[in-house]
Amino acid sequence: MFTLYKIYFGDTLAYLGRMRQPLKRRLHGHFFKKRLHKAIDIFSVTRIEAAQFNTCADMYLYEIYYINKLHPLLNRDDAAPDELTVALPEVVFTEFECDLMEKWKAGVLLEKERLRLKRAAWKELKKAGAGG
Repeated sequence: MFTLYKIYFGDTLAYLGRMRQPLKRRLHGHFFKKRLHKAIDIFSVTRIEAAQFNTCADMYLYEIYYINKLHPLLNRDDAAPDELTVALPEVVFTEFECDLMEKWKAGVLLEKERLRLKRAAWKELKKAGAGG
C-alpha cells in the first residue's frame, strides 16, 4: 500500500505526507508526536484526504511534486526555492474518515489536564517549602 495524505486546517493544506502503513497508525504518530513524525495539533485538523499509488516510486514522485505545487504550511523538507516548470497528471484524493479522532482528542485533553494538575501540585509543594 503506497499512500499520500493531506491534512487540512480549515481550507488550508497544512501537511502532505506519504506512508506505507495504515493511515490511522500514521495519524496517531502525528497527533501523539511519535519519533520521525511531524507533530500536528489534532484540534486544528478539519479534513484528511488520501490517494493510493501502485508503486513506491510513484508515491515518492507525487509527494515531491505536490509539496512544490501546493506549498503545504508544515512541509519544509523537499520544498524547492523556485517554482515547478512541469505538470504531472492530477491524482484523485478522497476524504478519509478516521473513526478514532474523537477518542484521540479526548485522550489529548485528559493528558493536558493531567499535566496541568501535576504542575499545580508542584507549585503548591514549592510554595509550601518556601514558606516553611
